[in-house]
Amino acid sequence: MGFESRDYNRDYQEPRSGVPGFQFGQQSVVTSIVVANVIVWVVSMFTQGPAAEAEGGIPALDNWLSLSTDRLYFLWSYITYGFVHAPIGSREGIWHIAGNMITLWFLGRPVEQRLGRSEFTKFYFVSILVSGLGWLLLYLAFDSGVASLMGASGAVSAVVVLFIFMYPRETILLMGILPMPAWVLGVLLLGGNLLTALNPASAIAWEAHFVGAAFGFLYFKLHWSFARFQWDGFSQLKRSRTKLKLHDPDTVDQKLQLDADKILAKISEQGEESLTGRERKLLKKYSERLRKNRNP
Repeated sequence: MGFESRDYNRDYQEPRSGVPGFQFGQQSVVTSIVVANVIVWVVSMFTQGPAAEAEGGIPALDNWLSLSTDRLYFLWSYITYGFVHAPIGSREGIWHIAGNMITLWFLGRPVEQRLGRSEFTKFYFVSILVSGLGWLLLYLAFDSGVASLMGASGAVSAVVVLFIFMYPRETILLMGILPMPAWVLGVLLLGGNLLTALNPASAIAWEAHFVGAAFGFLYFKLHWSFARFQWDGFSQLKRSRTKLKLHDPDTVDQKLQLDADKILAKISEQGEESLTGRERKLLKKYSERLRKNRNP
C-alpha cells in the first residue's frame, strides 16, 4: 500500500511524479546548484593571468578548487571540484558546463521531487565526493604524472542513473529533438563513456562518470537513504532526555496534532524516506486517534 493511500496521509497530497509540471514550495536545490556552478564559471574568467598561464592555462580559481593528484591535502577540493568547469577558451569551451547543467536541470528536478530537498542535497554532494575519490584511486592505480579533475559530470551521472531507474519509461527528447525512453538514454550515456575510455587522447575523466553512475545504481538498488544523518539541534537532545508525563486527554490530542503536523511538513520537504521509525509510529497513532474520534 502506497504512502499516499494511508489514512494518516489523507490531507497530504504528494506532488505527482514525472518530468513536466514541477511545483516546489521553495526554490529547488537543483536550481541553486546550477546557479552556483554558473557563478563559479563566470568568476573564474576574471582569474586568468600570469598565474593561470603558469598552470597550463587553467584559471587561478579553477586551479585552487579542482581536485589534483599533487595537492591531496586541499581537502575542500574533494567537493569544490564539482563546481568547476573548463574555461570558455579551452577545447571544451562552454559545452562542458552547458552539457552538465542542462542535463542536471531537466533530469535532476524530478529526482529531487521524488527524494525531497534534504535527501537530494545529501545524495548530490555524496555523489561528488564518491566520484572524486573513485577517479583519484583509479588514476593513482593505473596512471602516472600529475592530473586534475574538475566538473560535475560524476554527480550528474549519478543523478541521471537515478532518474533512469525512477522513470524508466519516461520519454526524453535527446538534444530537444529525438524522443527516446529514459533507459535508452542510460545505454547511450554508458556507451559514450566506454568509447571515451578506449580513446587515450581524451581529456574526459571517464572514471568519475563510471563511479558516479555506479553510485547512483547502488543507491537505488540497495534502497540507501541519508535521512538518518541530520541534527535538529539541542532541542532534540533535550526532548530525548525529558520524560513526558501527560494526563489531560485534550493535552494529549493537541501535542499529537502538533507532532503530526511537523512530520507531515517534513514529508513535504524531504520525502517519505526521511521518516524515522518513531515518526512512522506516531503518524499511525495519530491516524488511529482520528478514526476513534470520528467513530466514538
